[in-house]
Amino acid sequence: MSKKILLEKIDIPDIREYEVYRKSGGYASVEKALKTMTPDDVIEQVKTSGVRGRGGAGFPMGLKWSFIDRKSGKPRHLVVNADESEPGTFKDRYLMHHIPHLLIEGAIVSSYALEANLSYIYIRGEYMWIFKILEKAIKEAYANGWLGKNILGTGYDLDLYVHCGAGAYICGEETALIESLEGKRGNPRIKPPFPAVSGLWGEPTVVNNVESVSTVSWIINNGGEEYAKIGLGKSTGTKLMSASGHIKNPGVYEIELGMSVDEFFNSDEYCGGMMDDRPLKACIPGGCSVPVLPPRYLFKTANGEDRLITYESLADGGFVTGSSLGSGGFIVYNDTACIVRNTWNF
Repeated sequence: MSKKILLEKIDIPDIREYEVYRKSGGYASVEKALKTMTPDDVIEQVKTSGVRGRGGAGFPMGLKWSFIDRKSGKPRHLVVNADESEPGTFKDRYLMHHIPHLLIEGAIVSSYALEANLSYIYIRGEYMWIFKILEKAIKEAYANGWLGKNILGTGYDLDLYVHCGAGAYICGEETALIESLEGKRGNPRIKPPFPAVSGLWGEPTVVNNVESVSTVSWIINNGGEEYAKIGLGKSTGTKLMSASGHIKNPGVYEIELGMSVDEFFNSDEYCGGMMDDRPLKACIPGGCSVPVLPPRYLFKTANGEDRLITYESLADGGFVTGSSLGSGGFIVYNDTACIVRNTWNF
């Protein structure tokens, strides 16, 4: 069984409520970071962990944080990308719905690392019921001294707000998201400058998605080295997978990176194999923007090696095109599906 980091407490009754979350160890990473660590210490731990952005690109998260402009003297910001507009991907929704304080805790520690005093969660318009869940959780965090002025008496101030988008797919792209957050039409910006230099209101900004930010509290509580021991090679830690399509057990699963596609696909603990035992036609392993894999390349690479759920293995095609881990949207098709029609729909 894979180690659980993000979903470790998901089955605790009423974990969505502040008191339950706090009693289960919630917000311990905020105490540790603000009272015993400098912002640079936090960044170093995230670097050491090797965690890569879980929104799709897989860029090293600590490295991204280190790029933020600290010399200009301008205010800095964290923006949490909760737009999750990739068809076939619903793991961020699952996290925010069931354990919203995990995201808020991660956002506080991440904002502290960036020395940001004003941060945002940008959530897609179709997630209105989750918007209300987050609003309630943020109010609880303010009421208990985790947000606002002089947090824990450390002198650190942070305001965190939820901003609801209007359901535009393009706003999943970080610069389009920033444009929308500023009240403009959500069009991507020409880069450079990158958001780390000129982002929200022309000020240094880091954009990370929900799963990435939610990982930070475990890394701070347990150490970057411990996180780096999980996973395989440069694909460290765990990954949330959104499994859907013609499988027996659709849902959200947390796996250790490095698991074979065959185990994830066929194990009763995860996908459980094909629904109705019809033959597999194709699989999209990382959300609709990544290449489709036919059965002969889903479980084995072109070189005959086991296909693993890592950033490297899924991209390895040998002498044919590989695919990508992307956002972890694992979409399975049986022989009744028309790939052309599905591609047109995407």
